[in-house]
Amino acid sequence: MTLLPEVEVLRKDLEREVVGKRIKDVTVKTASIVGRHRNRPEFVKALVGHKIEALQRRGTHLVFALDGDAALIVRLGSQGTLSKLTGSAPMAKHTQVAATFTQGGSLHVVDPAKDGELWVADAEELGALPELSPEGIDPLTDTFTWPSFSQELRSRNVPLRTVLKDDSFIVGLGDVYADEILWAAGLSGERRSAMLSSQEFRRLYRAVQEVLQEAVKQGGTDEPTDYDDDEEVESGEFLRVFGRTGMACPRCRQPIHAATQADGSEAYFCANCQT
Repeated sequence: MTLLPEVEVLRKDLEREVVGKRIKDVTVKTASIVGRHRNRPEFVKALVGHKIEALQRRGTHLVFALDGDAALIVRLGSQGTLSKLTGSAPMAKHTQVAATFTQGGSLHVVDPAKDGELWVADAEELGALPELSPEGIDPLTDTFTWPSFSQELRSRNVPLRTVLKDDSFIVGLGDVYADEILWAAGLSGERRSAMLSSQEFRRLYRAVQEVLQEAVKQGGTDEPTDYDDDEEVESGEFLRVFGRTGMACPRCRQPIHAATQADGSEAYFCANCQT
């Protein structure tokens, strides 16, 4: 899953680069990425000739508003990204879609796992698409109070790491930001969400906002993947615990631990100062 801060960083970067550009041509390498359309030519026809008028983020989806009351929706896959390149740039390994612009430049969708999705819809249909109206909190845009936040946690009563990774509670945290938020709040991911004190609810509430705002400020982070044997992707330097097994905790200097969870993910934490 492409995480919330990373999608917001992409939105900010691409907005400056592609708004006002008119699409000259589109190449689709893998048909499944545009599977909501009957075929690749139908998807290409729906885009060619249109100008990008605005770019929005709705949850972890990017919505390119096009002239003619249409919109291109992009859901990046678990390892996906978008890159603004020169118009003559070749389609690199794992590039699934490339759109070139009449004024120069191109936009490439890189999706190694082939689990992303692009489709074109009428603008008036966007409000009816459940993907674009996420149930969970979007901490980067939604206004939410700590009492409502704590009440929702009390009602769920599950381990904190589990609830933080649940998109029906908060959108797009994944393993990376769940672990970072728990460290910032000084809380164990095994604690039950209904069993926190008022002070702990407040700490967690602040940590959600502070960690995600800092992630956007730092330009996000690339979660380590194994899709390319000759390319190593490291977590962002601003992360405090994720991927830092054996390194000193920035707060108490004790070693960071990792533990395999029931869902197969690795949780990173400080056993000394997260209680």
